[in-house]
Amino acid sequence: MRNLNILILIFLISNQLTFCQDYGVSTGDLFSGGNVMLRKLMERDYDMVLVNGEMVHGDAEGSPYLNDEFTKGRLIFDNGKKYDALTRLNVGTQKFEIKKDLNSPASLININEFITVQMNNKKYNLHSINLKNEQILAILEDCVESDNISLYYFPRKIIKFPPVKMGAVAPSSGSTSKPKPKWVDANEFLINKDGKWHSIPRSFKKLIAKNIFDQKLLKKYKKANKLNLKKKESLIELVSYFNSI
Repeated sequence: MRNLNILILIFLISNQLTFCQDYGVSTGDLFSGGNVMLRKLMERDYDMVLVNGEMVHGDAEGSPYLNDEFTKGRLIFDNGKKYDALTRLNVGTQKFEIKKDLNSPASLININEFITVQMNNKKYNLHSINLKNEQILAILEDCVESDNISLYYFPRKIIKFPPVKMGAVAPSSGSTSKPKPKWVDANEFLINKDGKWHSIPRSFKKLIAKNIFDQKLLKKYKKANKLNLKKKESLIELVSYFNSI
């Protein structure tokens, strides 16, 4: 499956998606030619990105990728079918890129909640989450999944623009050089408890104030364990503990 032709892979993905989510690809479109399918399911233009409702040129400093290099990955459908491809996650656009091999062009691909992407021994899924009264779609790494308390890692990057200096004087030549925006890490851990999403703060005091966990038990746990709210392994142990009681 490693040498799976990219067009065949997209055909198989499209065929699965017709049963899960409407991407506007009809059976007629699918068999009338690959170009129609590719236009509707894939995006090949990486020059522009959407930031705060505005299209911004993608030449921002830094990288929008979780890892710059492509790695062996696997697309797993909820019916059990699996397809291998080289993958990487563009956390700026919250979409995966796939390649047939290292020499082939990259293509962005849309996934939905019925598809799991496995990469570097980690599993990623698309989730609809509500944070700060804002409903968004996000690709999350599954850390602990439970009917009680689930833990996820949200690999996220945002574009930040340099602050504009008031009273700045333009060069005498009349030319102006706009400072470039930068990709900045905005990763966070999320907890889903009783259907509600919570962002895990970096400070224990703020975690207590969120009332996600029983405060007395949380304080007791911290005394008995080395709790580090910035480390995934520590948070996995914390969530696993509260799921066990």
